[in-house]
Amino acid sequence: ILYGKNVDDQHYPASITKVLTALIALENGEMSDNVTFSHDCVSFLQPGDSSVGLKENDEITLEQTLYAMLLASANEAAYAVAENVGKQYLNGGYAEFIEEMNRISQELGCTSSNWVNANGLHDDNHYTTAHDMARIAAAAYQNEEFRRLETTLEYKVPPTNLTAEERILDQNHKMLWPENYYYYANAKAGKTGYTDQSKTTLVTMAEGNDMQLAAVVLHTYG
Repeated sequence: ILYGKNVDDQHYPASITKVLTALIALENGEMSDNVTFSHDCVSFLQPGDSSVGLKENDEITLEQTLYAMLLASANEAAYAVAENVGKQYLNGGYAEFIEEMNRISQELGCTSSNWVNANGLHDDNHYTTAHDMARIAAAAYQNEEFRRLETTLEYKVPPTNLTAEERILDQNHKMLWPENYYYYANAKAGKTGYTDQSKTTLVTMAEGNDMQLAAVVLHTYG
């Protein structure tokens, strides 16, 4: 740890949860896997929740679903990733995927986290610490497919069986955009988050001088 402040304080992570969701999916699934959006994948969405408008019975690949989840922070995509990977690889479904999130979190040395959903929408029992989230970020960044997904600035989801138009997804992390005021050349990947309860959260992975670094900010107003 190069710098830390209140690293073991528990806070709500919001959408940086999706870094762990992506890690579990990439360790178990295949990019070409078919992902079907069930009623449960979309029925929980409330006005204002991040979404790309995927519908019940939509079918896209796991790769496309991960792009929607990581770039556009689509909450229905996170749920679909968990449900489908849970069914295809974890001998269950959504609940078994959440169990795997907690198991891997502990395996990575996280000591003060508890995960109850795949997208980070608020739940009093869904929390982490900066220390734990940095461990998760470091592990995710070692995955080649995660780095490929996260370094993408724009991705187009082709038409689906239910939607004739393509969906254009933009990377939400402004430090990765060369023309943005907040651009930082060494920043290579990351995830933003926000709920009313979590405030602003941010995970950033950077490289430079033969080092790979993970930075985590929780419960701030930036």
